[in-house]
Amino acid sequence: MPMSRSRGFSLIELMVVIAIAAILTMVALPGVGDWLQNSKMRSAADSMANGLRFAQAEAVRLSRQTTFLATSTGWTVSYVQVVAAADTAIPLTLQSSPSVQNVTITKGSGTPAVLAFNSLGRALDASGAAPFPAIPGDVSYDITATGAPRRMRLIVSPAGKVRMCDPDKSFSTTNPDGC
Repeated sequence: MPMSRSRGFSLIELMVVIAIAAILTMVALPGVGDWLQNSKMRSAADSMANGLRFAQAEAVRLSRQTTFLATSTGWTVSYVQVVAAADTAIPLTLQSSPSVQNVTITKGSGTPAVLAFNSLGRALDASGAAPFPAIPGDVSYDITATGAPRRMRLIVSPAGKVRMCDPDKSFSTTNPDGC
């Protein structure tokens, strides 16, 4: 009588595979939390950079000043429409970000409370009364996530160029993403 071979896994083989999978999961778990926080922070920084670029593009497209207001958890792009018949100014919101949990936006030193873009796409200080003066130099916004080991910085030049960089790295040919 021929012997039949059994197919499948033994209980010991199955237990060894489960133990190896559990060990690998325990090793990778702390890195996943950092990755999620970095991803959230990077997404908020990308959103804010896109908002700045949108404000600039709308200023050029509409041929009027648009404002960019950053709060600690989000941002808003708007412009003022003047109704000639009533001679009143009505602020209109063009775009705003949803409030992001566990992400903080901080203005750098010298950054105006409200940043504006003129019809040429240049950055202006809209903190005071009109006419708004041009910003004297680069302004910056720092984006950090609670518990994240990294942070991002957005830099806006007087010409309106928006650049994202890592403030913990110095800018060089080997670190083009540094500030």
